[in-house]
Amino acid sequence: MARKPITQIIEEIKKLLEKENELSIRQISIKVKSQWRTIEKALETMASLGVVKERKGDESDREERLFSLVRG
Repeated sequence: MARKPITQIIEEIKKLLEKENELSIRQISIKVKSQWRTIEKALETMASLGVVKERKGDESDREERLFSLVRG
């Protein structure tokens, strides 16, 4: 399987978040069909550019990071 360029992954994440509103790293990695580490790096890049925002999930037994698009 060929590697996807990071720019393509970022575009797919943006389209997915436009449709789904808020997702975890794991949910995004499954839907984009990419490793969670790659998705995490893409989301951190998007956050530093002000495209997405992160909040901690409400799950008590483990930490969950939820991402959504910044509305502006």
